[in-house]
Amino acid sequence: MNIELITDLIKDDRGNYYTAVRKDEKELTLVNAMVERSYVDVLQFSEEFKKKFAEFENQFIGKMITDVLRHDVVFAVKDDGHGRMYDLQEVERYFKVTFIDMIEFYRNPRLGRVTQS
Repeated sequence: MNIELITDLIKDDRGNYYTAVRKDEKELTLVNAMVERSYVDVLQFSEEFKKKFAEFENQFIGKMITDVLRHDVVFAVKDDGHGRMYDLQEVERYFKVTFIDMIEFYRNPRLGRVTQS
């Protein structure tokens, strides 16, 4: 099983999505994909922000992140090279899985990550 960090998604039986942020030979560290995606853009309320996210005016900030994740799920399900979708139970057959708790201090996952394969 060749899980690609950040790109591939792992779905549990309750409909939650996770992404791997660290991988060793037999261990995989997962974080909720919604949390990981929330670190992609730094949200600073400015004129540039208002232009970039004009379509979300009068909506909730979480809608932007949900739309990014929805996009990633659609392409992962297609399995066309934009990430793959894995079932958590299947992943647990190959790896010891640990989770980063959503309430823990979570550093920006796109900086300084250990990415062993």
